[in-house]
Amino acid sequence: MIHHRFTVVAASLAVAFPLTGLAQQSPAEAPARLPAIQVEAAGSALADPVDAGYAATRVRSAMKSNTSLLETPQAVNVITRTEMEQQGSVSVAQALRYTPGVVGQYGDNDVRYDWLTVRGFTPARYLDGLVLPFGVRGYAQPRVEVFGLERIEVLKGPSSGLFGQTAPGGLVNMVSKKPSEERLREVDLQYGSFDRKQAAFDFGGPVDENRAVLYRLTGLVKDSGTQYDYVKDNKVFLQGGLTFNLSDATRLNLMAQYQKIRSPGGGGAPVLPRVGTVVPSALGTISRGRFVGDPNYDLFTNEQKMLGYTLEHQLNERVGFKQTARVTQVDTNSRRVQVGAVFGDTQAARYAWSFPEKATTIQIDNQLNADLDWGVTRHRITAGVDYLRDRADYTESQLGIFYRPGTTTPEFFDLYNPVYGDRAVAVPPDALRIHQTREQLGVYLQDQVSIDKWRLTLAGRQDWTNTDTNTTNIAASGAATFRRTDIDANRFTGRAALAYAMDNGVSPYVSYSTSFQPLAGIRADGTNLKPSTGKQVEAGVKFQPANRNALLTAAVFDIKQDDVSATDPANTNYSIQVGQVTSRGIELEAKGSVTRALNLTLAYTYMDTEITRASSTAASAGRAGNRLNFVPRHQASVWADYTVQTGPLAGLGMGAGVRYRGSVFGDLANSQEVGGVTLVDAALRYDLGRLDDTLKGADLSVNFSNLFDKKYVVNCLAATACYWGTERTAVANLRYRW
Repeated sequence: MIHHRFTVVAASLAVAFPLTGLAQQSPAEAPARLPAIQVEAAGSALADPVDAGYAATRVRSAMKSNTSLLETPQAVNVITRTEMEQQGSVSVAQALRYTPGVVGQYGDNDVRYDWLTVRGFTPARYLDGLVLPFGVRGYAQPRVEVFGLERIEVLKGPSSGLFGQTAPGGLVNMVSKKPSEERLREVDLQYGSFDRKQAAFDFGGPVDENRAVLYRLTGLVKDSGTQYDYVKDNKVFLQGGLTFNLSDATRLNLMAQYQKIRSPGGGGAPVLPRVGTVVPSALGTISRGRFVGDPNYDLFTNEQKMLGYTLEHQLNERVGFKQTARVTQVDTNSRRVQVGAVFGDTQAARYAWSFPEKATTIQIDNQLNADLDWGVTRHRITAGVDYLRDRADYTESQLGIFYRPGTTTPEFFDLYNPVYGDRAVAVPPDALRIHQTREQLGVYLQDQVSIDKWRLTLAGRQDWTNTDTNTTNIAASGAATFRRTDIDANRFTGRAALAYAMDNGVSPYVSYSTSFQPLAGIRADGTNLKPSTGKQVEAGVKFQPANRNALLTAAVFDIKQDDVSATDPANTNYSIQVGQVTSRGIELEAKGSVTRALNLTLAYTYMDTEITRASSTAASAGRAGNRLNFVPRHQASVWADYTVQTGPLAGLGMGAGVRYRGSVFGDLANSQEVGGVTLVDAALRYDLGRLDDTLKGADLSVNFSNLFDKKYVVNCLAATACYWGTERTAVANLRYRW
């Protein structure tokens, strides 16, 4: 167990109150003024970067201080608000489609979650620098609404030296829209494919004339179908923030969020057989809109609530303190009827299951940033302590294969000519209950040393974690067996990196970093997975042209991870661990404004993944040398957006993108391969203010995904578990800002 944890948390909270008191000093003694919310202060470690164009130039999450991307010794990809709007992103997964090294495991049409891999591994997901819940099985994780985001940051490689529990491939940090001194007023109306209807708003600005209090209120309501029959995508989202400028040196930000997703039909893509999707059967291919569940049974709901704050205090010109805390609750309920076996390529035997999960996460992060000079060296020191407590409850019930009444003959479902509602499906009795509590306490220290043009980064972190899992298996007779596992895992992780920031905007770097990740999944027997560890060597170069909003990056990396988790092929609802895996590759990205009218994003990834050592378990034996699932060897994309500046077509914008993803395996046995695919996206928009001054601030846009309606399969986990890709979709958006 982690001892004295409440003492640590109480001490962390107590730090805030003396700092607030410091804000009441006389003007002569007052510390340095914090930068205004909307102004980027390169010299302030506490300031959040502000995007002034298509390509970001600074990032805070990578170093836990506001640092130039040129001086950040790792690959970081930033998707700005401008890019999300031009591409018409309606989810986080869609916003990351043009990012090197990032792959959607099941495409981008899952209503429930954004399933991703980064450099071959499932990334931890963060919101405003704090990790989001995952639950026991991964179902109690929030679905972050992309309309509520200012930017998305993908940090490549291990980040455990500052963040603690992360995968070696990287993490995804999403940055919320926050209160601003600039007045914001926006209303959006959308209509699109599958009868998608959405209304959204975004308001913000100062509450009083002195700008001592700022606010931001963002929300939307969505009522939509999906490409799948009977599957809906309905949502209510509300996010609010208040900023109190308590003094020139002290600022308090409050944040609250509520979201409710309700998806009759189950929310996820239907699971279909390989014959009829990847390869046609005698009857051709199964409809991409085919629903294999029961309209009266299948359902997905997700209710999430967040409440948090950030306290910032600038003690003097060189030293600042920041404390961030948040409570997150996620409550999901999932019911699905799925295909269990296929007979004669057309007839499916189905089963029903239910798997509700809920999680509550409490966390706090305290950090101190100091800029110091020592001889010919300059130091930016970041020191901190954070604490996390997560409680999750998972319940699972299954009703075996549907049989004809009074027989042992399966009740068949025709995949090509389905009939729905011919039987009543009730929620099965509980078969498994898991209660899991995880705690983490971490202490970290980082020094960014500047010697002339050299930038040396040294970071280290010690983590103490505990995972307590109580598992109850319930037989059909009602007899229950109970198992408890209590695992302590402590680990030191770190990073050492060196960069050289040339005057011409070129910055080569090299880094070595390690990772540590207690795993939340469980084996089929109910036992915990043991923590996974990893390490990476990365070298790269970045280039930022003078007087241009652009950034070009290239990176090569070599990652090794021990005890990585993967889907159990014998029971896809559980996990197994393989001995060791490697991921080596090259990532290239160029992003920026080529001219005032033209924005461009280019990306390429080569990734060679391999199971280098298989564990002794039967589930992973014989897999050494195989590739990791979900990961293509080659991935490339280009997106260009052009806005006419003069003439009769001034205000007309056009965008087009091409995405290529190479072939992938859906399983670690490498028996289920899906071929590569090339997809085309497009966008059109027009500034309506060009027509008449009374329409100033209004614009109309239409975005197309998979413009040519390419039919493709995203992945196959097994011969009876394949997923259709998203068919052509169009979304029209009318926006008014004033």
